[in-house]
Amino acid sequence: MIISIPLNSLPLLIAAALIALGFIIYVFSARIGVACIGAGSVIMGAVVVLELPSDFMLQGIVLFGVTVIVGAWMVYVAVVNG
Repeated sequence: MIISIPLNSLPLLIAAALIALGFIIYVFSARIGVACIGAGSVIMGAVVVLELPSDFMLQGIVLFGVTVIVGAWMVYVAVVNG
């Protein structure tokens, strides 16, 4: 399966950049790295849920809704435990 990011979707590009930056920063600061990865996950999940066709709404909310929840939890843990 090939997953590609549409280059005309600025929020998805920002989410991908935040996740990649989070992996790089994690080596130096785990808190900031986790916050970046979580923020990218929240953006990605929200964009995908909002752009899904109505036929896939239930499956998309289950799959990408979990992504939004886990990403928000990651940001929360990074901010609170800092």
